[in-house]
Amino acid sequence: MSTVNYKSANAPVSSGPSPSIWADCPVITIIKNPAVGIHLFEDFDGGCITDVASQYRFALVGDTPDITLVTDEVGGVVEIDAQGAANKEAHLVSNILYELAKNNRKKMWLEARFKMLDSNAAQAILFGLGEDSMLAADCIQDDGVLLGDYDFIGFAALQASDGAAMGDIDAVYHEAGDAGVLTVVKADVVDIDGTTQDDTYWRLGMRFDGLETVTFYLNGVSVGTLDLDDFDTSDQLTEYLGVVLGVKFDASVTGDGMQIDWIRFACEK
Repeated sequence: MSTVNYKSANAPVSSGPSPSIWADCPVITIIKNPAVGIHLFEDFDGGCITDVASQYRFALVGDTPDITLVTDEVGGVVEIDAQGAANKEAHLVSNILYELAKNNRKKMWLEARFKMLDSNAAQAILFGLGEDSMLAADCIQDDGVLLGDYDFIGFAALQASDGAAMGDIDAVYHEAGDAGVLTVVKADVVDIDGTTQDDTYWRLGMRFDGLETVTFYLNGVSVGTLDLDDFDTSDQLTEYLGVVLGVKFDASVTGDGMQIDWIRFACEK
């Protein structure tokens, strides 16, 4: 009889959440007693988000954002884009949920499975936790090169210049006042090289141990860590954070959108 190691790198189903991230998440406890934590898991099996007032856990925001159900894949998969318009964004966002601070004794878990249909398009993408001002349109500058002046931690693929293809996906953080320049924790988490990453799902995630270490993951494998001592302001991001996952096209966009299988977030209160 085989033994399942729930802390192994690979999920029991390769499309599912990674045990290496979620093994110590007290999901059942949180479900039974929401006073101890928050757990959100949107897999779109029940359908598709249609507007900001949706009953689903994540709202669709942006400039002329569009979302459709992908009907040729098993399970709930949605596609978001900005209707092919120049310098427009489409993001799925949550409410404000969490404060990331050293020794807060509140663990956090986050992961999503998504892919780009055209990884060589003139576009930029974000996935992670951002402050409330990010959870709207225009958090990425129109040229796709810089983030706005926000607190953010997670993953990003920006552009080298206006009209350039999306760069590699890095694990990053950004503190308000950093002039839009991201601090890279781990470069090239996903190596975007032309068409080889088109239509390829990635599971990107991170977890915080409640003390000082954020660990970043690709497909359930740790790719790097961040010590909150690196933050400039009292070992924390100064704003409360919510989940953001989305794409921004620039003026020369010709590519397709982002397809999302699921998003999962949890934290202790």
